[in-house]
Amino acid sequence: QLRLLLCFCGYFGWHLVWPLRHFVLYAPGVSWHEEGHLHAWHMKLRSKGGWAVLEAVEAGGRTTLYTPTSDRHLTYGQVKKAIDRPHAFLLWTTGLARLHMMAGRNLTALHPRSCFSLNSRPAAPLYAPPTANLLDFLGGYELVPPFGPSAVGRWLTSLPPSSGEDQCEHHLPYRADLMRKNMDELHTAAGLSFRSDGGGGRRSDWKLFAPNGQFAYTQKLHLVDDALADYLRRSRGVHGEGRT
Repeated sequence: QLRLLLCFCGYFGWHLVWPLRHFVLYAPGVSWHEEGHLHAWHMKLRSKGGWAVLEAVEAGGRTTLYTPTSDRHLTYGQVKKAIDRPHAFLLWTTGLARLHMMAGRNLTALHPRSCFSLNSRPAAPLYAPPTANLLDFLGGYELVPPFGPSAVGRWLTSLPPSSGEDQCEHHLPYRADLMRKNMDELHTAAGLSFRSDGGGGRRSDWKLFAPNGQFAYTQKLHLVDDALADYLRRSRGVHGEGRT
């Protein structure tokens, strides 16, 4: 009976404490930076909208712009989450790095550009500073000491003030058609193909396929496995930065 009581208290104690972790482990403003947001009883408390773009820098200085909205690999619901939810955005960024690896491109940096507004607050960058290299943070979201530092102040910003001036330097000064072209070219270079899986004419009938003929979404493109980790180590060797 004592063991059963301990298991019962431990189980319910965990489910009581875990949603409150953001009050202790992370910076204020969980609805903004979303560290500690999952399972935190914060559903329907915020409205956040904006845009995010990644500037990919390759060895030799070539730069290319990408955004989740230009990725035909994503559904409409996934695009919305990949833009304004940092964890989903970092997973999409991981997939972007893997596509560069599959395409044989020597990617050295992924720099974020963004502008968001939370609950009608003045707009501000969410993913910043623009000099941050997201390659250094792939696979390391929402880690806490001793496993890793918070992302706030490294590639996420703190909660902006509820009043004041707009902090964004630009308001989506990028061409959507050009970024769609960039994304399609990267898919092709990586050996992925976008085609119908059943001959239907609807948008939902078209899927992205990997070089092995399997659906791309089954290939775990967003995970940092040994191959991608080795590619990232070599990339960091090129641009001279170590993972932090």
